[in-house]
Amino acid sequence: MRTRHARAAQALDVRVEPGGEFWGWAGRTLSAPARTATGQPAWLRLVSSPQDKASGKLWDGALDAQHVFGDLDGRRPALLAVHDAVDDGTAYRAELSARVDQPVLSDDPVLQRDLQLPDSWWEDLAGTPEKCRPPTPTASPYVSSTWTGRFPSS
Repeated sequence: MRTRHARAAQALDVRVEPGGEFWGWAGRTLSAPARTATGQPAWLRLVSSPQDKASGKLWDGALDAQHVFGDLDGRRPALLAVHDAVDDGTAYRAELSARVDQPVLSDDPVLQRDLQLPDSWWEDLAGTPEKCRPPTPTASPYVSSTWTGRFPSS
């Protein structure tokens, strides 16, 4: 994965910053902070999959989200480029995204504690859905209460 990550960086003309390597579940993803040729802070994520299973949310999620949402006026990192490669039956997708310059609110996708966010944060978030294009159809309309229970009622 490290060799493929380095090849992806070269293909996308970015320089990976030393000491910031992050591995995903079961070694299927490898990410690191990077800089574009113009010096823009970026994030390079590489995902691997058997070639015949290179599809679905893990594979297409970032690209689909970019097409549907864009960067939401800076509220989500823009996907800058994608590079695909295949080697010996394994597919690799490199995603280069703009790097978020704000601190992470949670290192877990399900919030484990109350974040004590100001009302202005929620007001700003409430306006975001209006900026979205029509929703993408999904086969799974269920939303877990572990997510919905985290938002204050109005």
